[in-house]
Amino acid sequence: MNATSAKGLQVSTPTDTTIVLTRTFNAPLRFVWEAMFTPEKMRRWMLPPPGWTVTVCECDARVGGALKLAWKSEEADPAMTLEGVFTEVVLHERIVHTETMALGSGQTIGSLVEKHEFAEKGGVTTMRITQTYDSKEARDGAIASGMDQGMEAGYKQLDAVLAQPA
Repeated sequence: MNATSAKGLQVSTPTDTTIVLTRTFNAPLRFVWEAMFTPEKMRRWMLPPPGWTVTVCECDARVGGALKLAWKSEEADPAMTLEGVFTEVVLHERIVHTETMALGSGQTIGSLVEKHEFAEKGGVTTMRITQTYDSKEARDGAIASGMDQGMEAGYKQLDAVLAQPA
């Protein structure tokens, strides 16, 4: 896969079970971190698919803390959820969490471990996400879902949020 633009999300598959996503933001690291892991800020940029709404947005970014997101639409029932637990947190540097996507019926869509790493240089923050799946099939399913396009749409909105005064 290639990036959607020079500044957009860069996607690679270094192993059969991993996806690495890299994105830069024209903002200091502490602002990017807060936007990524503070529920009221997450709601401003984390876009659901068209026709869907975010119904739950909880993020307790500490070791043992929970991550819980839920979306629903009038056409799609049951809702879709993402739940996880933070297993490592190094403030403004690295954060790792489990992640399970499921339908409201409890049917698991996929699970993975996601590691975010951050670095800042000259007021520009680079975020590198490594997603590790249980199998090549699960990784390939995530790629085929177009998740990178959805993530980049959200990150473009995050760019706009970061450009606004706090």
